[in-house]
Amino acid sequence: MIVSLAFSDSICYPTASKLTETGILERDQELTKSSSASGAGHILSSRYATSFIDVAHQSGALASIEKDMVSLRVSLDASKDLKALLDSPVYSKEQQLSAVQSVARAAGYHQLTINFLSVLAMNGRLNALSSILSAFVAEMERRSGVVEAKVVSAFPLSETQQKNLADTLSAKTGKAVKLALYLDKSLLGGLVVTVGSRMIDDSLKTRLSQLKQAMVGKKA
Repeated sequence: MIVSLAFSDSICYPTASKLTETGILERDQELTKSSSASGAGHILSSRYATSFIDVAHQSGALASIEKDMVSLRVSLDASKDLKALLDSPVYSKEQQLSAVQSVARAAGYHQLTINFLSVLAMNGRLNALSSILSAFVAEMERRSGVVEAKVVSAFPLSETQQKNLADTLSAKTGKAVKLALYLDKSLLGGLVVTVGSRMIDDSLKTRLSQLKQAMVGKKA
């Protein structure tokens, strides 16, 4: 089944249970009207992510798509302007569509990724992109048995440090661990590691803050 959108690209999804424009819109409406709408956003993000993974797998492009999603996630984290563009209701769907296609093409993303982002834009769901990316990573981890650890450090980690950290986290979680590395010089030193809902903050910034609080407490 080919779904023609209001732009030059078309995207192929084999059945209505996959990520068709109308199918997702119908689910949007059902979930929006549902009495349990508080969880609708999470459910929608999971459905978008799962459908996209299925389509990418069937197309033999899953490895490329996964790289695109990782790259896009980093770009969103790094660019406040991009995040504001996607989140703001000030911009029309057409403006968001044009912007997201330009970003995707400039980054050299796979055509399926460009089409997927275009569907999100036309469905008015780009404001949920961060949640969809998180759901994508979670679903990939579930399927592969690998868990992602977000590691924020003040300075780049050496390959040896990365291996030691991955091995340590793997021993604690009982799963293979993939590191997602980020830099934040404001940490001053140490690491902030997040695995699932658990965060380990061993940064120098936090330790100094705790020491300062302790000193203030003693003076009081």
